[in-house]
Amino acid sequence: MIKSLLSSTALVFVLLVPCAGRAQSADDGSSASCPPGSWFCAAPPQQQATTAGQPLQPLPGPDDARTRESSRSGSSAPPPVVVYEPPPPTAIARPEAPPPYEYAHPRHPPISPPHEWGLNLHAEGAMIGSGTQGNAGMAGVGAGLRFKPTRSFGLEGDLDFAGGNHDYQGNKRSETAFSLNGLWFLNPRSHAQLYMLAGLGWAGAQIRCDNCSIVGESHYSYFGGQFGAGLELRLTRVLAFNLDIRGFIRGRTDDLARSQPEYDQPIGCSSQPGPNPGCRTTNTSGGGLLTGGMTLYF
Repeated sequence: MIKSLLSSTALVFVLLVPCAGRAQSADDGSSASCPPGSWFCAAPPQQQATTAGQPLQPLPGPDDARTRESSRSGSSAPPPVVVYEPPPPTAIARPEAPPPYEYAHPRHPPISPPHEWGLNLHAEGAMIGSGTQGNAGMAGVGAGLRFKPTRSFGLEGDLDFAGGNHDYQGNKRSETAFSLNGLWFLNPRSHAQLYMLAGLGWAGAQIRCDNCSIVGESHYSYFGGQFGAGLELRLTRVLAFNLDIRGFIRGRTDDLARSQPEYDQPIGCSSQPGPNPGCRTTNTSGGGLLTGGMTLYF
């Protein structure tokens, strides 16, 4: 009995040893078909033997699987993933202080255009003193054509007619004068504009002396200059009123100026014509004009 049991055990051991060797070799050749510790293994899939020295091909990744799946389905490859990196931190700049606020006064638009013409009509009174007899006085009227190439400057030519029953010498006098003046407007954007004037003038006078030893008429001619200041009130673009005062000085230019001076001192003067050394005479005169009028601009 014991002998037969030992014989059976030896037979089983002989049969199991080759099977264990085959299971061990199958486990060494395939890691995917034979789980670790199993006695029986499935046959491994047929793979092409790798030549010695040739590198193994890497296993396919998930991206390759998606690419094969997209090519089989006919759709295009998905766009690449773009990773945005934030810019490196920089120093925070402090805000600059705002510039100081300046209070700008609004400028009024000018009432006059850049350049214009004007027609001035005026009246004037002469300030020549009381005269030798205390009854001197003259007045006149005039007109002027004004051209302003800019708002601040203008040129004006005036023609004036003046007369009086008594001039400085007490004689009847009438004058015709022409003057050319430059006008500088100090605040051309305002309605009330201050201006300065200066210019040259020519005049001719006719004098009738009834109380002279030789009764008759004399004709004098003058050349001189004038200067002054005034105010022009610009009501509209077309209409303006003005008032100014002018001082003038002039001298005689006619041929009789030397032989018959216009002004003399009666004491010590001879009634005979010609130079008189004992008499003080002059042909230079001066005075003032107060002028007021209106200007029509166009």
